[in-house]
Amino acid sequence: MSEADDPRLQLEVGGVTVGARLERAIAVGTVLRREDGRLSLADDAAASDQIGRKGGFIGQRAPGEPACRFLNDFLFDQAYGEAAVPFGCRACFKIKISTRTLRALMAAKGIAEATGLTTKSGSDVDNPTNTDIYSTYLYFDGLGAARETYRELRKALDQHPHLGPEVAATIKRGCTNYEHKLGPSDRYAFDPRLEDVEAHLAARFVEQKPPRATPKQAVTALRMLRLVRTAYRIGDETYKDFTDGKPLFAPTVSYAPEADGETGLSSSRS
Repeated sequence: MSEADDPRLQLEVGGVTVGARLERAIAVGTVLRREDGRLSLADDAAASDQIGRKGGFIGQRAPGEPACRFLNDFLFDQAYGEAAVPFGCRACFKIKISTRTLRALMAAKGIAEATGLTTKSGSDVDNPTNTDIYSTYLYFDGLGAARETYRELRKALDQHPHLGPEVAATIKRGCTNYEHKLGPSDRYAFDPRLEDVEAHLAARFVEQKPPRATPKQAVTALRMLRLVRTAYRIGDETYKDFTDGKPLFAPTVSYAPEADGETGLSSSRS
């Protein structure tokens, strides 16, 4: 039976049934239907790049981590055609800490990870949908939990010598790509009928994880090296905190003549 004919997938989202959208995704190859009837996302180069995967962020996973690949990549992108935020995301809130130097990022990372929550920290400077340079995120199930942690986190940020009150921190709902497609998060509408649809699809969804060719510790080290290189590229000299004070590359030798009279040296002319 095709997904379009599945009676449990006849709910319309954005004018098209969930089943019809999935059948289209299977036809174009973005979703794979296995012989046993289970579904998975097709592999792609981004998923197999361990160092750059999901922006190359560094973080930690706590028990109960949200199934973002299923909720965002599978449901939102494929099953719902970016027309509705998944019902399973209704209670997802995040604290976001925005920093402007690698030194500050690593300080915020330490404070965030001390909570024991799921976190990620990294560079957003190459993200065309984000205006921040470096960001740290903490994940929560419910606004109440996010606000409770925020109060203590704000104190820790304010008191840290590498951070302080000028470091921005906020609580946001869900993922940024939802906002870009559907507008501000305070306008989201969650159809309770989607709960059964999502439970049915969750039971059939298989997350394909590329085999780990590099040990996790080495992946983290290589991601840190990328952060150092990013800091160097954008002129953030605090990267030297993580290179024992040494420049990443030798400075460029300048052969430009000095201006006459400024240094007591004459410009060289032929």
